[in-house]
Amino acid sequence: MKIEKVLNNNMVLAYNTEGKEVILKGKSIGFGRKKGDEIDRKLVERVFVQNDKKDARHFEEYFAKLPQEYWEISEQTVDYAKSEFGIQLNERTILTVCDHIAGAVDRYRDGVILRNAMVWEGKRFYPNEFKVGQYALDLIQKRLNVKMEEDEAMFLAFHFVYGQLKKKEPENFELITQIIRDIVDIVEASYQVKLNAESWDYRRFVTHIRFFAQRMLQNKQYEITDEDWFHVLKEKYRNSYNCIVKIADYVHDRYYYEMDREEMMYLMIHIEKVTRDLK
Repeated sequence: MKIEKVLNNNMVLAYNTEGKEVILKGKSIGFGRKKGDEIDRKLVERVFVQNDKKDARHFEEYFAKLPQEYWEISEQTVDYAKSEFGIQLNERTILTVCDHIAGAVDRYRDGVILRNAMVWEGKRFYPNEFKVGQYALDLIQKRLNVKMEEDEAMFLAFHFVYGQLKKKEPENFELITQIIRDIVDIVEASYQVKLNAESWDYRRFVTHIRFFAQRMLQNKQYEITDEDWFHVLKEKYRNSYNCIVKIADYVHDRYYYEMDREEMMYLMIHIEKVTRDLK
């Protein structure tokens, strides 16, 4: 197997025997190498199979630029989930965990601490996944000197919950798809833009809407845990808040569902991210 492109010292792009584009990760696998060089298979630690060329671009634009510490923390966490609790996950879970950790560290360093209304419920129904989240927080504190609240452990835990449910189709799939489409339409109309469906922030946004739709159809609501942060974000992200009001009106009028401020707060953050490069 030969190197197609060096992404950084520890990552290279190549093609496997089936002709699929893959990312090979390993210590110093790309150091001093160039396109066309043979890959030292002894250095390969992880293999990420790309679904399509969009995935490869996301790697080049985002993941390949993350500090090595983020990767090591994510890999250790996923390996811990597998070995300690037998949680069945594929290698791509490392990507979502790495992405979350990078975003959480940025938030904490900016002084933004989000509360998770599902900590108590999560501890009760997903105790192993929560412990994995706590394990990640311990690593973050030791490696990056950032101390996080247990709320973040629960946010991380859901990556492992969803990772195990990845093959199961949700109920009301067609209806959930319609809700996603309608909410994306509202955002695009509010900002008079066309969202970049190839961006990582867009994928995260759509994933969040999907799980929101599932909760909404089950009529689940969570009481806001931090009123102050809601008002801070409301003022900071004024355009996103105005968009959220339209979405709240939509789900109320169409589905008779009252969106709580907890959900509004997280959607504001996602809308701010998915529109930041288009403003």
